Amino acid sequence: MLDASDVVAPPASARLRSGTAARLAGVAVATLRVWERRYGVVAAPKTPTGQRLYTGHDVQRLRLLKQLTVRGHAIGTIAALDLEALQAMALSAPPTPVTNPKLVVVGRSVAHKLSGIAGVEVLALHDDLDLAEAHADVSAAATDVLLVQLPSLQPASAERVLALAARLQATRVMVVYAFGTEPVAESLRAAGAMVRREPVTGRELARLLSLAPALAATPRAAVAAAQEVAPRRFTDEALAWLAEMPSNVSCECPRHLAELVAQLAGFERYSIECSARSPADAALHQQLTHLAGTARTLFERALQQVVIDEGIAMP
Repeated sequence: MLDASDVVAPPASARLRSGTAARLAGVAVATLRVWERRYGVVAAPKTPTGQRLYTGHDVQRLRLLKQLTVRGHAIGTIAALDLEALQAMALSAPPTPVTNPKLVVVGRSVAHKLSGIAGVEVLALHDDLDLAEAHADVSAAATDVLLVQLPSLQPASAERVLALAARLQATRVMVVYAFGTEPVAESLRAAGAMVRREPVTGRELARLLSLAPALAATPRAAVAAAQEVAPRRFTDEALAWLAEMPSNVSCECPRHLAELVAQLAGFERYSIECSARSPADAALHQQLTHLAGTARTLFERALQQVVIDEGIAMP
């Protein structure tokens, strides 16, 4: 059980910026943004410059939500609970762990980490998602956990993982990835999957696998939300201004992000306007437009976060 000291929050009168509130709650700033946008976990007011200010009550709530998601609860199922209900859940005994889990594993590196650890049985091992999908119908039955290692976590690969879990009738999913965006990772968590970024040791994997939560009833809808193409947040003029202004970040990430967003927006326009000589050609350009818009949306979110964290007043 959680100790009461784990949920001590700053004074209720505190007014904290997002970075400080996220750090005190143990939540990544990107995760906080996703939770606010999709689930309305807190309602921090904005200053005239657009900076959100969080109270001690907000931090306490975020800290409890973080602890419960680590324990295996999907954020989508607990986001609307009041503070009293969250505290009761946090102080209750954790769910019974899965003993001797039977796994279908995608990725030889992650399978190697589990080799030699007692109580873990690998029913089938595949090098990648393509091979796993090709052999899903002949894999052993009674799969407890689908464990997938991905070099890159993308909306399409996240949806493939959940579809594969359905074919295998796996009740639990764990995804380990090297690179990816927090919105996609959060969409998997909302579906009930456990998601971890590498590096992860074999012993930690075994412990996490035993605590993996059951999948939600309609997991693919959550992943689909991560693929939505949003309207542009930044005009061409605003991007040009951001690319030229001095930055407090020595690595010049704001400038690079602004340039990437401008390039993706330009390619998105190009794909829309590009002539199609056949139905297949039109379908290809439609797909390219969607992919460019999805990428542009994700990078715009990152740029927006940089603008907020640096306190940049947009023209």
